[in-house]
Amino acid sequence: MLWRRLFGYLGPGGATTALRLVDSSVTHQALTRDPASGEIPQPSRTVVVAGGQALVRAARRSVLERAGLDVVAEVDDASRAAKAAELYAVRLVLVDSEIAGGCVLAVRRILERAPGTAVVVVAPALDRTALLAAVKAGADGFVLETLGASGLVRAVEVALDGDSVFPRSGVGALIEQLRGSTQEQTSVDGQPLMLTRREADVMARAREGLTPKQIASALELSAVTVRRHLSSVTRKARQARPPTLALDSTS
Repeated sequence: MLWRRLFGYLGPGGATTALRLVDSSVTHQALTRDPASGEIPQPSRTVVVAGGQALVRAARRSVLERAGLDVVAEVDDASRAAKAAELYAVRLVLVDSEIAGGCVLAVRRILERAPGTAVVVVAPALDRTALLAAVKAGADGFVLETLGASGLVRAVEVALDGDSVFPRSGVGALIEQLRGSTQEQTSVDGQPLMLTRREADVMARAREGLTPKQIASALELSAVTVRRHLSSVTRKARQARPPTLALDSTS
């Protein structure tokens, strides 16, 4: 496992194209000249590498430094990541999704102690729950190790320039979360339930007799997402069902 994680950074070419960034463009902010020197100051390119196994951290640090980024610290847990971000006033912290102390806690602590710092989470695979949790905590990006060396550098540079960076495969989860954030009350099998707007949309079409595939087509969702919503509604209905007391016959 460790070798596979390192190979993405150190292997031939150092990069893969298994994942692309949502927006590969770079937004350059307007810079004003220093009145004394007349020069345009360069934006900060300081980075802290946090979490993950020591060899993986070292590989990430090497990749970023070869790209001209200034890695000022390499730490192993959430608490030290926040302290380093504040101490060095860094522009970005690259956080391993499996950082000691927890990824979400790390993101929150970093932003509490260094509010102007960008935080990018790097993970071995896409996990919708982890992605949404990181974004809610304030992360500016969530990228996968399959990006390889050049992809990691590109993601960091995009975040340093003030843009958010996420895998295309994770955008659907973010949009779905946004669309389904509004709760509304409806009735399922005679029981009042609080459903997300998307769950209510799915149930309305299910009542019309549409199959999951037809619902997916009508709502422009994947069949997997439709089935997930149906399962969620079923679970809510089961949890809302009043408990019954089973009495054994004494006769």
